[in-house]
Amino acid sequence: MPTPFTQRPLDATLSVTKAARLLGVHPNTIRAWSDAGRLRYYRINPRGDRRYRMGDLQRFLAAAVNGAPDGIATPPPRSPRRGGFQRAVLRPLERVLGADHEGPVAAGLRAEGDAGDPDRAADLALIADLASLAAMPRRTEGDPDATLQAAVRRIRDGRGYHLVVVWRVVDGGLEPRAVAGSGHAVAIPAGTDRGILGRALDGPYRRERGVTEAGEEAGTGRAEAHAVVESGGAGSGPIPGTAGASQLAVAIEGRSAAWGVLHLVGRAGSRLAEDDQAFAVAAARALGGTIQIAESAAETDHQLHRADALRRVAQDIGSQLDLDQILSGLVDHALVLFEADRAAVFLQQPDGRAIAEVARGLSQAYLAAVREFPSPSLPAAAVAARRPLFSVGYRDDPRGALVRAAVVQEGFDTLCTAPLFDGTRLLGLLNVYHDRPHAWSESELDTMSALATQTSLAIKNAQNYARMAAWAAQLQSIQQLGARLSRLTNVNEIGLAIANELRQLIDYHNVRVYRRQGDDLIPVAMQGQVGEYVDETPEQLKVAIGEGITGWVAEHRIAQNLPDAAKDPRASTIPGTEEDLDESMLLAPMIHEDQVLGVVVLSKLGLSQFRDDDLRLLVIYASFAAQAMANADSTQLLRAQSEALERQLRSQRALLRITESILSTLDPRQVLDQIAERIGTIVPCDNIAIEAVSATTGLLTPLVARGIHAEYYLEPWAEGETGIATWVVDHDEPVLILDQSTDTRVNHSPELGPVAGSLIVVPLGSRGRATGVLTLERLGAADVFTPDEFELVKLFAGQVSIALQNAEVHRAVEIKARTDDLTGLLNHGTFREWLGSSVAAGDPFSLVMIDLDDFKAVNDALGHQAGDRLLADISRVLVSAGRDTDHVFRYGGDEFVLLLPRTHAAAALSVAERVLAAVHAMGSRGGPWHYKGVAVSASLGVASFPTDGVSADALLLAADRACFVAKRSGGGRIATAEEGLALAGEFSLKEPTPVDSPSAPAA
Repeated sequence: MPTPFTQRPLDATLSVTKAARLLGVHPNTIRAWSDAGRLRYYRINPRGDRRYRMGDLQRFLAAAVNGAPDGIATPPPRSPRRGGFQRAVLRPLERVLGADHEGPVAAGLRAEGDAGDPDRAADLALIADLASLAAMPRRTEGDPDATLQAAVRRIRDGRGYHLVVVWRVVDGGLEPRAVAGSGHAVAIPAGTDRGILGRALDGPYRRERGVTEAGEEAGTGRAEAHAVVESGGAGSGPIPGTAGASQLAVAIEGRSAAWGVLHLVGRAGSRLAEDDQAFAVAAARALGGTIQIAESAAETDHQLHRADALRRVAQDIGSQLDLDQILSGLVDHALVLFEADRAAVFLQQPDGRAIAEVARGLSQAYLAAVREFPSPSLPAAAVAARRPLFSVGYRDDPRGALVRAAVVQEGFDTLCTAPLFDGTRLLGLLNVYHDRPHAWSESELDTMSALATQTSLAIKNAQNYARMAAWAAQLQSIQQLGARLSRLTNVNEIGLAIANELRQLIDYHNVRVYRRQGDDLIPVAMQGQVGEYVDETPEQLKVAIGEGITGWVAEHRIAQNLPDAAKDPRASTIPGTEEDLDESMLLAPMIHEDQVLGVVVLSKLGLSQFRDDDLRLLVIYASFAAQAMANADSTQLLRAQSEALERQLRSQRALLRITESILSTLDPRQVLDQIAERIGTIVPCDNIAIEAVSATTGLLTPLVARGIHAEYYLEPWAEGETGIATWVVDHDEPVLILDQSTDTRVNHSPELGPVAGSLIVVPLGSRGRATGVLTLERLGAADVFTPDEFELVKLFAGQVSIALQNAEVHRAVEIKARTDDLTGLLNHGTFREWLGSSVAAGDPFSLVMIDLDDFKAVNDALGHQAGDRLLADISRVLVSAGRDTDHVFRYGGDEFVLLLPRTHAAAALSVAERVLAAVHAMGSRGGPWHYKGVAVSASLGVASFPTDGVSADALLLAADRACFVAKRSGGGRIATAEEGLALAGEFSLKEPTPVDSPSAPAA
C-alpha cells in the first residue's frame, strides 16, 4: 500500500512517473511544467534524470487550489464528463492518501473543482500544452509526425474522445499522420468522397465560420477556422467503425493553404457540443503553429545538412582528376544528396549524341532511347535555359513526348536535369530520377545548380588534364592549391591564399587579386616585392570595369599575356609609379557561371618574362579561384539564410512561450499589459498600442500604449477621425508600412508631423470581424520592420484575439455567478463574502434588512410574473434610495439587504427611513403599482458593527431579529437591533426565502 501523502517525508523524492501519478497527469505534462519553470526539480545524474521533492509537490498543489498564481501551472486537463477535475486530480490523490482521508489539500482541490469552472481552465491548459510542444526542447524536434503523435494523445487523454486523428493533405488526398484512440485510419485517395474531412477543407481561408449540426453558420474563432460537426446517424465516416458517432473536423492552417484536418470522434452515445467546436478550432491553430515550427526546424536542418554535404561533395569531386572517378562519385553523391532512386551523367559527344558515362538504376534500353538527345525534351529545355529544370509526372509532360514510351517502360515519375557548361560549350547533363512524385524546392534546385557548376569545372579540368599530360605535375599542384582554396570561406582569405600560393606555379614579382563589386574592381589581396610596387595602396589599385588593362580583361573575359605592358594602349599607369617601365604582365579573369567575379594580375620586371604555358596555368588556377570565391559567396548566403531561419525559429518559440502565458491569463487588463510588455521582446519597436472598437460609440478606444509616443496613442479618437488603425479595422486586413511618412492613410500627430519610420498594424478579431487593432511603430528610416517580423506579429495577433476572448468570457461568467438573474443585484453568496470581509476589516458599518410585507398576496392575486416585475422595480428603488457607497443585495425571495460601509447606527436609520419611504411610494397614490391595487409595504431591521455584533453571524442575527420585530408589529416600519434584543432568547437566525427562477413571460 503506498505511503499516504502527508506521511511521506518532505525531503523524499519521486521520479517523473511517480510525480505524474501523484498529481493525476501525464508524465509529459510534468516535464512541460518543469521546462516552463513552474515545477521545481533536481538533476540526479549526468544523463539528466529528474526527481521531485515531496514538499515541492505539496506546495504546487496548494498553489493550484488557491488560484494558480503566476508561475504555478493550472490544474491538469479535465475529463470530458462532469466531475473531471475530481477524477483527474482527487481520485489519484485519494489512492495515495487512502479512501477515508480528507486532508486540507484534498479538501481544497475538491472545493476548487466543485465551485469554479475547471472545464475551461483545463481546456486552456491543454491548448497551452499543445502550443508548448514546439516551444520546449524535445527529442522529437524537427520531426513533425512525432510531435503530432504526442499532441493527439494529449487531446484524447485531456478531452476523453473516442478517437483523435490528424490528417494531412497530400496530392489532393488525405493521409493520417497521427492517430490516438480506437480505430484504424487509412489514406483517402484524391477524387474520392472525403466526407466530413472534405467539408472542413472546402473553405479554410474564407471568413471564419462554423457549421453546427442544424446547418447554421456560427463564428468559431479566427479567419481560416472552419469547423464541421456531424451528429451520430447513418452513413460512413472516413474511418471504418466510426459510422453513427458524433464527429468534428477542423482545417489545420498551413503557410499558404490548408495543411490538413484535425478530426475528433466522440464516444458512443455522446454528442459533440459548442465547447468541443471552440476547443477544436483553438487546438487546430495550436497544431498549425507547432507544425510550421517543426517543419521550419526540419527545413533548417535539411538545408544545413545539404550545404555541408555539398561542401564535402565539392571537395570530393575537386580532389579527383580522373574523369571516371569524378563521374562515378558525382552520381553516387547525387543519389544521396537528393535522396533519389536513380541518377546518370551524360557527356555530349562530337556528333551531338549524349552518352551515359555513369548511370545507376537505369536500364540499357532507356539509355539507348535517350542517346539522340531529342528536342523537345526536358534536357533540351534545361540546356536552352542554362539552369536545372524538373518535371513531376514526366511521362505526361509534353516536353517528354518523344521518349514517353521509354519513360513509361522505365517506371520513374520525376526527372530533374542540370546542364553542364564550360563557358558556352555544353559538356553534358546530370540527371536525377525519383520513382515517386518529388516537387523540387528552390533550395534543392540551387544545390543542383551548384553541384552542376562544380561538376562542369571538374569535368573540364579532368578533360584538360587528360589532353595535356605534359602538365601533370603543374596541374597536380594547381589541384592541391584549389583544394586548399575550396576549404576557405572568406573572400579576403581566398585572395591572400591566391597571392601566396601562385608562386608555386609561376615566378613573379607582384600579384594583385581583384574582386568585382558592381562596376568596380576592388583589390582584396596584393603583394609588391620589387621597387615601386612595395608602396601600392588599395585606393591606387581600384579600377572600374573597362578601365585600363585590368578593367578590359574583366569586361571582355579574355586572359592576356603582355610581354611589354607599358606599350599596350589599354594599359594605364598607376599614379605615383614610373611610366615606361619595362614590365611583363599576366591577367586572367575569374569566371563562375558566365559571371566575372574578379581578375588575377601577375607582373614581373622585364620584358617577355611570362610564357603562354604560364598564362594557361593562371587561367586554370583562376577558375579554381573563381569556384572558391563562388563557394565562399554560397556559403555566406547559406549561412545568412540559416541564421535568418534560426532567428525566425527562435522568435516563433519565444512567441509560443509568450502565447502560453497570455492564454493562461483570464484578467483582460493583465492580458493587455502582458501583450504590451512582451511583444517588444520578440519584435523590437519604439511604440506599441492596442485599441478596441467601442460597442456604444463605434469609435476606436485606446486601451494600452507603451513607448516614447505613448501619450499620443492614448489620445481618444474624435468622431469622423480616420487613420491607418481605422482603415485596418474597416478592411479587417493587416498592413506593413515601410515608410509611414509617405502613406496617406497614416494620421500623423499635429505636433510631430510626418515621422520617418515603419508600422505594423494588424486587426484583432472576434467572431469574424475586427474588434480592435494592434499597432507597432519603429522610428527611423534605416531600421524598418521585416516581412518575417510582420508574419510573426500576425501570428501573435491571432493568439492575442483568443486570449482576449477567453478573458471576456471568464469575466462574464464571473459576473453572472455573483449577481441575481432577476434583479441584477449582488446575490446572497456575494453578500456573505462581503459581510465576512467587512467584519475582518474592522471598520464600522451597518446592515439594513428589508422584508416585503404580504408579497405572497401579489403573486396570488396577479401571478408570479407580476411578482417578478415588482421585485425588479423594488431593486431599482433600493439602489436609488441608497447612497453611492452603499451596496444592495438580494438576500432571499422577497428579502433584501443594504450594507452601509463606514456608517454608524444614526446614519443607518436615516438611510432606512429613505428606503422605507421609497418602497411605500411605489404603492401610494401616483405610484407605479397604485393603479394595480397593490399596497407595497416592507419591514426593516437595522444593526451596526461592532455595537450590535462582533461577528458576521452575530450582526446578521441582530438585523434579522430587528426585521422580525418590525414585521410582527404589523409591518411597514423600522426596528433597531436594540428592539430585537427582547427576542434574543427565543429567536435564531432563519434561512432566507428561496430565490425562484424568473417566471417566463406569458405566451
